Amino acid sequence: MKKYLAIFTVTLGCLVLGSCKKELQQVNQNPNALESPDATTLLSNTIVTEFYNNANIVWTLGNGYDQYMSFSSSYYDQPTRYIPETNEPYWTAMYEAARDANTLYGLGQQKNDYFLQAAALTLRSYAFAQLTELWGDIPFSQALQGGKGIYTPSYDPQQKVYTDPDLGILPSLARADSLLKAHPAGLLPGDLLYSSSSTSWRKFINALRLRYLLRVSSKMDPSAEMQSIVTDGTLMQSASESADLNLPTSTPYNFVSLTERSGDYAVKYCNSTLFNVLDSTGDTARVTSYFNPNSTAAQGAPFSFSSYGGLPMVVDATSPQLAQASNFNTSFTNGSNQPLIKARLITYAEQEFILAEAALKGYIAGGSAAAKNYYDNGVIGAFTDIGLSATVAQNYLTHPGVAFDNSSMAASMNQIITQKWVGNINIGFEGWIEYRRTGIPNFQTGGSANLNNGVIPSRFLYPTSEKTINSTNYATAIQNMGSSETTTYKAWWEK
Repeated sequence: MKKYLAIFTVTLGCLVLGSCKKELQQVNQNPNALESPDATTLLSNTIVTEFYNNANIVWTLGNGYDQYMSFSSSYYDQPTRYIPETNEPYWTAMYEAARDANTLYGLGQQKNDYFLQAAALTLRSYAFAQLTELWGDIPFSQALQGGKGIYTPSYDPQQKVYTDPDLGILPSLARADSLLKAHPAGLLPGDLLYSSSSTSWRKFINALRLRYLLRVSSKMDPSAEMQSIVTDGTLMQSASESADLNLPTSTPYNFVSLTERSGDYAVKYCNSTLFNVLDSTGDTARVTSYFNPNSTAAQGAPFSFSSYGGLPMVVDATSPQLAQASNFNTSFTNGSNQPLIKARLITYAEQEFILAEAALKGYIAGGSAAAKNYYDNGVIGAFTDIGLSATVAQNYLTHPGVAFDNSSMAASMNQIITQKWVGNINIGFEGWIEYRRTGIPNFQTGGSANLNNGVIPSRFLYPTSEKTINSTNYATAIQNMGSSETTTYKAWWEK
């Protein structure tokens, strides 16, 4: 109130007396308030926002949609049974991240800071990719124009979100890589991710480019750009270069499982889709890393897959189902580190599985032989990501269900996507998104337990706030779907 009284008093005095000393014009400036955003703080906050929110949403919703997790009780399990979901908190978090990244990009342009521009373009692209891949058509070209008085942005087609030459995901990531390639030296204060390593940022950027190029490959030929990225060679070379962030063990930015109530934790079980893959491929290392033995297992007994199990999509699990199923590992750790609870956006393993598919389909050079090498690297990387040794992974690669099968395109694709899916546990909604693109692995629909009319959804519903605050543009977006909003409306790139 004092601030506004001062403004009124000074203004009134000027009007009455007809003159004011120049120095009085500064009376209302607060020396403790920033006149413009602080790039260092904003960058670190944007990085944390994207990584933390991805880790948080995967534990509460994503692992269910990806069919890694089943809930045993109907009190908890509506999200994992595909009830039509708005997922508004994640929508809000990603738009806030896109807004802050866009502000950072503007600051980078003002400062002629190419490193900051590249990081901002990357973070903005990731946020928009999450939004469009989970909701479809979204407010995009007008979404970050509040400073220009646009508070109810129109929705853009998903194709534009990927390809728009100014804001699009793919052009923005390509521009980010080009900026760092041309200007590799520099400091990036606030960089919690790669400590100002422009090479590491380029590897992260190019892994994302490969992900999104493959995502849209049913609608546009990714070959030239993919091959260019591979030829340039600035790609992750090991799991140590995965885009991950160590979260603290205490609130507010801890991995959510660490401070979850024991009752909430105890209802989360290995989904039977995941367990069946681990069992059929003899994956003893990852089943024991991620899960506890079930209640039928004798204490101290030698390892047996019968001591572990998965829970199908159910309304309320029966006693026999619970006895057979495995909870997630209580500590969710492996050794003295905590590799299972890192926040990850994209890993070296995923990059290698992407390259395996690209080689197999002829998007990049090398054919089936190169696909096998990339596939093997992906499996080893996925094991390393969670603290398991390369030796254990190489032994796993000798299993009949795991050794690369080049007898047909279908056989090879099934192995590549299945192993990518297993490797992406705890990485947002990647398992579900890739299932929508490929149909691999074979997700269970759940019958009457499925709250989405027995089908796997293709998208989330738009948040309720869009209906009320942005109602006109929301109505137009719904009309483009066919006059009613549905969870089964497919993405532009879905088959």
